[in-house]
Amino acid sequence: MEKAELIDRNQPMFLSLEDMVAQESMARVIDRFIDVCDLKRMNFQATGTETTGRPAYAAAALTRLHVYGYTNGIRSSRRLAAECERNIEVIWLTGGLKPSYKTIAEFRKNNLRPLQKLFRRFTALCRDWGLVGGTLVAVDGTKIKASNNKKNCFSRGKLEERLRGIDQQIASYFEETERNDRLEGTQSDPGTANRLVALQARREKYEQYLKQLEESGESLLSTTDPDARLMQSGQSSVDMAYNVQSAVDAKEHIILEYDVSQNPSDHHQLSGMVRKVKKQFRLIHFTVLADKGYYNGEDLKKVKDQGVDAIVSKQKTSAPKNQPAAFHTERFLYDEAGDFYTCPAGEKLFSRNGKNVPRRIFFNEHACRHCPHLSECKSGERSYRTVSRGEYAGIYEEVDERTRRNMDLYKLRQQIVEHPFGTVKFAMQGYYFLLRTRRKVRTEVALLFLGYNLKRAAKALGFDAIMARLAAEKQRMRAAFSGFCLLLRDYCPISALFVA
Repeated sequence: MEKAELIDRNQPMFLSLEDMVAQESMARVIDRFIDVCDLKRMNFQATGTETTGRPAYAAAALTRLHVYGYTNGIRSSRRLAAECERNIEVIWLTGGLKPSYKTIAEFRKNNLRPLQKLFRRFTALCRDWGLVGGTLVAVDGTKIKASNNKKNCFSRGKLEERLRGIDQQIASYFEETERNDRLEGTQSDPGTANRLVALQARREKYEQYLKQLEESGESLLSTTDPDARLMQSGQSSVDMAYNVQSAVDAKEHIILEYDVSQNPSDHHQLSGMVRKVKKQFRLIHFTVLADKGYYNGEDLKKVKDQGVDAIVSKQKTSAPKNQPAAFHTERFLYDEAGDFYTCPAGEKLFSRNGKNVPRRIFFNEHACRHCPHLSECKSGERSYRTVSRGEYAGIYEEVDERTRRNMDLYKLRQQIVEHPFGTVKFAMQGYYFLLRTRRKVRTEVALLFLGYNLKRAAKALGFDAIMARLAAEKQRMRAAFSGFCLLLRDYCPISALFVA
């Protein structure tokens, strides 16, 4: 049986790096995208070794390295340094530079905000290319593990419990010492004194943690990543994490905006994401989809005030045990014009409170007294049925009605917004963070979402088309700069000495 012929390792080959990189490699897209980014205007800082006098590494090369790494699930500075030695695409992107892992990590640390600007630069290009519809946007959040072990997270109760345990161990040490002193010829264990010193050091450390908790007013203290919080990331697993929010456009599933929250709940997150999308893309009106985690009256009112239609799944409300479904609260219909509720039996329930009261109570004691269904309808000690109406009840009813009319749109939510999370967390290895503190984590999220958008846009347009559009953008930038130089020369004669 014939076998494929191998290349002799010792055979000289006339190949350039350009020949060794595939023609439709994502590295070429990344390279051309960085070319159309004004890194100086984005305030990128070059990284070098001033102590040895060596020249600094170019910001463009290290930027390409980080974007390539996050796009391909290679985020550690040590792994990126290793790729500079063996990965042909990385060697091609960086021009053969071989920075140390310290240089790579320092560049990322010194350019947190500029690296985030790359994400918004590409979303702006996607808008110009027609990849953003701007009419239907889905918002969702996911928990991503922080660089902080649960053991390094302390609550007030946990610290007090550990201090009590240390006090008991110290007390037992002194009891043992006194017992040995009473018994002549008995020598104490020399290692016990060392353990006592260690216990006292731990006690001082926990007392300092307790003092920090009292001064901050927080309920938890994270010693490794102070911004991380305990969050439930699955059905039962709880870990130190961040709540990462994303807004995804329905047309080509491009991620438009993101946020990193310390709040485990999605409540009060929707209006902030809507505001960011409107500001970044200058949209006047669009529809936003969200799951029941965003079902909050105050937040939904803020969304409405921004001129955006929200389609949000309703949270299930609890009903009294053994109460028939016919008498659940949602079966009582509110008449806004008459300001009353109509019960399933056809009777009207009125409120004695004014409309400005945060929570109003509706009831009809006389009708309930003669109702044959009273025992099935009411619960509690009152002799009549009551229905409460909060200040955001009208917003809830409006959103519920819109959601019922647009269930076909709501069913698109999962495939729009959850697909990017799955790709980022599993295909791009973005299910945990390497950096610590919320400010740095935002940069990691921006790079992960940029990598996703690059691949998504390349798939939607095709390799040749995205390369052509990036080349056209570069030409446009050059033409704009040339026009500025000519204008400067015409209005400032002295500048003609510097503008050729």
